[in-house]
Amino acid sequence: MTETWSLAPGHVPSVPLLLLLALCGVVALVEAGLGFVQRGRQMPRSRALAVLLLRLLAIAALVAIAFELTLRFDRVAPSTRRVVVLVDRSASMAIPDTANSGATATRQARAEAMWAASADARAQWRDEGLRIDVRGFSREVEALGGEAAETLAGEPRGAASDLAAALASLGDDDARPGERLAAVVVVSDGLVGTNDDAASAQLSEVAARLGVPITTVSTGAPQLRDVSVAEVRAGEFAFVENIAEFEATVVAHGSKGESAKVQLVRNGEIIAERSLRLAGDGVPQRVQFQVAPDRVGQFVYEIVVPPLAGEATAANNRRAFVVKVLRDKVRVLHVAGRPDWDVRALRTLLRRDPNVELLSYYILRDFDDIAREDTEALSLIPFPTEELFEQELGSFDLVVLHNFDAVPHSVGQYVDNIAQFVEDGGALVLIGGDLGFSDGGYGGGQMAQQLPIELRRPVGHERARVRPALTDAGRRHPITAWLLSGDGRAWEALPELDGYNPVALRDASGIGATTLLAHPGELDERGQPRPILAVSEPGKGRVVVLATGSTWRLGFAPELALVDGARPYDLLWLGVVRWLLRDDSSGRLQLETDAPRYRVDEPVELRARTLTAAYAPEPQVPLAWTIEVLRGVGEGSRDPAGEGEPALHAGNWVTDELGRAQQTVQGLPIGAYRATARRVGDDDVAASTTAVERVFIVEAPGRELGRIDADPGIARLQALAAATQGAAIDAADGGLLPESLPTLASEDAAGRVTARREVALWGGPSALLLLLLALGGEWWIRRRAGAP
Repeated sequence: MTETWSLAPGHVPSVPLLLLLALCGVVALVEAGLGFVQRGRQMPRSRALAVLLLRLLAIAALVAIAFELTLRFDRVAPSTRRVVVLVDRSASMAIPDTANSGATATRQARAEAMWAASADARAQWRDEGLRIDVRGFSREVEALGGEAAETLAGEPRGAASDLAAALASLGDDDARPGERLAAVVVVSDGLVGTNDDAASAQLSEVAARLGVPITTVSTGAPQLRDVSVAEVRAGEFAFVENIAEFEATVVAHGSKGESAKVQLVRNGEIIAERSLRLAGDGVPQRVQFQVAPDRVGQFVYEIVVPPLAGEATAANNRRAFVVKVLRDKVRVLHVAGRPDWDVRALRTLLRRDPNVELLSYYILRDFDDIAREDTEALSLIPFPTEELFEQELGSFDLVVLHNFDAVPHSVGQYVDNIAQFVEDGGALVLIGGDLGFSDGGYGGGQMAQQLPIELRRPVGHERARVRPALTDAGRRHPITAWLLSGDGRAWEALPELDGYNPVALRDASGIGATTLLAHPGELDERGQPRPILAVSEPGKGRVVVLATGSTWRLGFAPELALVDGARPYDLLWLGVVRWLLRDDSSGRLQLETDAPRYRVDEPVELRARTLTAAYAPEPQVPLAWTIEVLRGVGEGSRDPAGEGEPALHAGNWVTDELGRAQQTVQGLPIGAYRATARRVGDDDVAASTTAVERVFIVEAPGRELGRIDADPGIARLQALAAATQGAAIDAADGGLLPESLPTLASEDAAGRVTARREVALWGGPSALLLLLLALGGEWWIRRRAGAP
């Protein structure tokens, strides 16, 4: 460490004043010089020299005052420089590939071997005064020390690698003031972002702004065996029963001509499959799926390629995405045996719903009219039986046969079509009355096996007034659970119905035949209460049977008891339609996430909402929530059932005055998840309103393993080294770090200042006193010598 001194001006006069000072100084020096050269005998040499020195001292004092000169004493230490080594810690570094020599190794293993073999080069760097700073990078940059810095050992598991951000984070080290960045070494496979022009331009811009040579070490090798789902194109929304297209781009290496399967999976279940003959290395192949979702809700879909033997990794063989399936419009076919108050009430309710497309028919021609031969004299058109029940039946979501006798209208021969419609996922409502169950038209073939009641024999109609009783199943079912709400008077406060059909419940637990409302006193042959409202779930469809044609009384009776401000009739049919169409999104307990997909480390927000039977906010409801892994979906998942897995997160809520509750969850790893919310301790609420589910996925910020071929990465690293005057090294071919590393020339060759002391030459009276003494001394000597 040495000490140096220097003069520093504190003020520079204006140009005119500076010129004036310069002129005065020159004149004073010239005059003093001429006086010394042309001195007479009266001025000895010693006195003339003293006059000249005093003149110079006066000029120096004047300059010190005019420029406010300061004398600086600096303590200078030798300057140091550093080399930052950025080591890729992303998941692609764990990929094994094969070099031209035939040696197979992971990219991480090549990086460690290169680092160990370059120990002499690193020692040479240190001898040249370079400090080596080793850092790992993926999405974030972390300092490596100890064994990790000496060997580069570690497990690369980063979800993405952002080299541009890592380079942008470099600069002066605040912990080591005065130390300068001299060079950067990047050890990577080069797959450090999206492979597009924008990402490459950003990387080049950041490297140029850094302004130091960047030496790159590529660890990837040219030969690879892998099949990956590189890209997926799918919309966030689809509509039930409408065709939705999903497209995937499959990229293969080392498997040209082999056959692979491409599967479309929904919530862990395979719903479609395609065969694919794999093309050459790196050639993208598109695979399309067309599906018609059969129900509304939010689903996790996956496109999966089962791994081939010897693949480098299976983690990129699947790609998950979330699709929310909505209902465009509910298409309803309503056929009534005759017009009456019950038919009018249901038609009015359905027609006023903008989401319902209603096609409704009255039968105004009776049996005698149908049998007549002179139909041309009638103004009424024949009932379009064939068009409705054969050609167009599949276009409807819901079929309502309202007090409709099938046989006289030639519907009996199409009953099996209706049964197949239900089996395939359609919804059916049979409403009784004086005509509905009178001819046995629904009691044969496949239909008889789907109904919850016995209709193999004609059933009459009893005109006795009846107030149905709520069964235990009815207390929990979403169609009838609203009877427990309101002002507490429940079913007993509602008007009686005008009549009923004395039907019997079938012993058909296999289709979930259940009575929700029953006759309060009449029993069937087996001693069971006769059902008034019964349901079943055959195949993929659902069936509701109402053994009465007078539910309109629930909406139009005098002094009608309302339930949370809503008519009981509206609530009954709202529940029927929603249950038939499996519309979970409009249930009384709703659960949503603020997004269908998240990046790693992003918070997930769950939002719950509780509603009364009239769909008004329901406050102070205790809820329990859980988040669990959706098995069979996402990278690395293999267990489609996921049974017995504990919840990753769980907790409890109590809804606020607006019936709302929310929770933020952080730290979920990559994968697909199921969030569940359920009511706590309310056995009287319908089972389907006590629990709801939502699915979502957590994914990497980039598709790190989507394309793992090393060739683009090698080219990217070579271009980066060439653009910054660094060296490009290929570790797969045995390349090592150079002993003479390209570095930035040091601007601080003289060292760096560690301490400074300043003395103001112009401050105080000393400079002015020196000026006066110099001028006065010159005058006195001239006076003694008799000189002018």
